[in-house]
Amino acid sequence: MPKINLNSIPTAVFRVNASGNEAERGDIVSKGRVLFYEHAANGKSAILAANGMQTANIQHMLSGKGYKELNEKFQREHLMYAAKVACAQTGETPPASFEELKRNGMRFYGNAAFYRVLQGIYQEIVIPIIANVYSEAVDFFADTLEVGFGETAMVSVGSNDIPIFQDSSWGASRSVPRNRFYTKDYTLNPQPKTAMITAKWYQLVGNNQDFGQFFANLVAGMYAKTMGMWNQAMTLAAADTTLIPSNLNQTFTNQNWISLANKLAALNNTGVRNIIAAGSPVALAKVLPTQATGSTNASMDSALAMLLGQQYNSNGMLGEFLGVRLMPLRDAVSPVNINSAPTTLLSANDVWMLSSSGRKPMTIAYNAETPITIEMDPTRTADFEIGINLPIALDMVAVFSNRVGHVTV
Repeated sequence: MPKINLNSIPTAVFRVNASGNEAERGDIVSKGRVLFYEHAANGKSAILAANGMQTANIQHMLSGKGYKELNEKFQREHLMYAAKVACAQTGETPPASFEELKRNGMRFYGNAAFYRVLQGIYQEIVIPIIANVYSEAVDFFADTLEVGFGETAMVSVGSNDIPIFQDSSWGASRSVPRNRFYTKDYTLNPQPKTAMITAKWYQLVGNNQDFGQFFANLVAGMYAKTMGMWNQAMTLAAADTTLIPSNLNQTFTNQNWISLANKLAALNNTGVRNIIAAGSPVALAKVLPTQATGSTNASMDSALAMLLGQQYNSNGMLGEFLGVRLMPLRDAVSPVNINSAPTTLLSANDVWMLSSSGRKPMTIAYNAETPITIEMDPTRTADFEIGINLPIALDMVAVFSNRVGHVTV
């Protein structure tokens, strides 16, 4: 079962074959898909570069200037097309220019036919690409598999045990105890999840709207749900000694940190330089070469910040500590009390150490055949919000074929 990422998108996805009256619409959809892909590729490259990792394997289709120009064309063309189709249904005269459409925005803001056209275009843009963009968003901590509608995924994890060699004699080599290398199977059954995104009418027609980012925002709800599932699974794993043995579960000290990294490198048959520490930016900011974390001594904290240098002062955390790279995970907001008392999902005290190679600690099965329906509903609010509803189906399981460590900071 193939893993999915940005580079696995077929090039044919960016060429929508249409003729006659549909040629204009097909060209618009092609432009939207390129913007969606390129925004995701730029984001992935930025994350890799910020963490000192190679970016050469991320393929780009546009320069910065080319992206800006294509974004402006897409904005004009798809909104003008939607207005033209909506006006054809009512017998009205469509706007002659994009500037006229913006001046008469209220004419289309509540127009159901206008939004039906946009919904169809946006769905056709995101459906072939959204799984790949989502997979890249969670790529650091999870492998993503694609399954069909109503199907399940079976993941087999090989044993990570090491054979024990014992003293024996030439005639008694078969009498030593056996080492059993058994695989373990996991079944993933994707279930429906739904994300709700809001946008503003003025964003659609404004001069600075980035539509690559707009489509990427559709993935934000998926990411928030996944991050919540990740956080729950990893918290349970930290309390399960069959997944994270007690001596791989440490409180933070300099000695414990390097000892755990060394142990994980040996367990995963790699070097300490290939061990990464992941967590929320809040947790990673506490990973400092001192036991005075949280000190009330202002002079000490000021001196420490100066010694740590520009990287710490700019980013709020070190890029590397005792040979282990720090990887901040993008946090997500809990949907509970989001408007009255918003909170984030990731712990401020937990850091996870894992190998940068091999199987990720989580595997996600994504149902690419789940009907994705983007429903745009204009609401008569002061800022003219548009609600976008996006249902998807996925499942996640902790596999831990590579050993993972946990540090409480």
